[in-house]
Amino acid sequence: MADFEDAFEDFSVEMVNYSIKKIGKFDRDWRIGTGGSLGGGILVKDQRVYFTSANHNAYCADSNDGSVIWKFEARDVLFGGTPVLADGRLFVASYDRNIYALDAGNGKLVWKYETRDKMSSALIESEGMIYAGGKDHNIYALDAKNGNLVWKFRTFDGILSHGLVVGERLLIGSYDHFLYCINKRTGGLIWKFETQGEIQNFNPFAFKDGIVYFGSFDNYVRAVDVESGKLLWKRKAGNYGMSSAPVLHDKMLIVSTRDGILFAFDLKGKVLWKHVGSDEDVLGVPRVFDGLLYVPSAGDWCMHCYGLDGKELWRFKTDGYVFEGSAKTGDHIIFGSWDCGLYCVDVNTRQLVWKFRAPGSPSYAPPPYESFEIDFEVPKSEIEETSRRKYDFHLESENLNTSEYKSDITYQSGTTYREKGKYQIDSKTEEF
Repeated sequence: MADFEDAFEDFSVEMVNYSIKKIGKFDRDWRIGTGGSLGGGILVKDQRVYFTSANHNAYCADSNDGSVIWKFEARDVLFGGTPVLADGRLFVASYDRNIYALDAGNGKLVWKYETRDKMSSALIESEGMIYAGGKDHNIYALDAKNGNLVWKFRTFDGILSHGLVVGERLLIGSYDHFLYCINKRTGGLIWKFETQGEIQNFNPFAFKDGIVYFGSFDNYVRAVDVESGKLLWKRKAGNYGMSSAPVLHDKMLIVSTRDGILFAFDLKGKVLWKHVGSDEDVLGVPRVFDGLLYVPSAGDWCMHCYGLDGKELWRFKTDGYVFEGSAKTGDHIIFGSWDCGLYCVDVNTRQLVWKFRAPGSPSYAPPPYESFEIDFEVPKSEIEETSRRKYDFHLESENLNTSEYKSDITYQSGTTYREKGKYQIDSKTEEF
């Protein structure tokens, strides 16, 4: 993206003030197009890696070399969330409205349950039950053995939230701006907590000592008491919302934002450090493995590796968005990209070990900031009153260094680099 000043080269006026406003509902993830892009999380178990693709397929591959063991074809896109493995079965959900239970050994269909609209693979299993939310506004509780409906609970908008079970309670967010606490056995509402934005998360909420931590598209991270539903604290983090839940490591909350800022909070909401990346970095689901933090980015197409002090150690560049979370096996980290590739990278040498390419071209995704608008004031002249002009583009993330984000430790991104070309794909930026 051009420098901020270049964006205004046709104007001789001086910017006075600006704000970033949410002008529409964030629903872009329900409009992902068919293709070979890998937009879901990665699950590794017993030397097998399970993943999904927008080409309608769920895959099981050998984690040693990426060779496909089996695949299962749904009737539409499989996107968002990580496949769930329980009792020898793999559970996924599709935009074709179905929740599927597959035999994890051979990929054969065991059962399926049809809902009324698109479903994402942000599922959760607990004590023989599968919980899922969908675009039809409903939360479903299914018997994992046979797919029978146990109960369903209706919210007021679509659901792209990975639930969290805490004791007898299910916590799940909705696009209707509410975090719901539901009795996991009966589906009865215990409490609900209102934010000012959609709640979307493809990874589980962070939870510790009776407190749940979650983000919203109103740009705030919140800590809420699970017993009472009362707010304990909230802190602003970014201007373009959060698509993933905070990740808890020890006594640190790691929060990735959609405008390239990585935060570490303590459990009281104090900023421990922040890492300011590029203004185009739409950061995805973070993961911590063996004392290192791995954060994907749909902005610079990299998987980033940080120390737990916020210093970037290295990054590995693909040819497409990298958004969903990764998995680690031994010295290898495995993650997917919207360039249709599943990558296995050695974390010590930072070299590609193997790569699987899903059939199909990259999937379509709507613009990441289409629901937001920059609103700023400029003086027309010395004698004219100040007027407002609106432009739809992204400001440099350095402008976020205000008191709301102030911390003792701030890091800046280094230069992006690309690994040696033995695994590169011929693809064009505009395809993404």
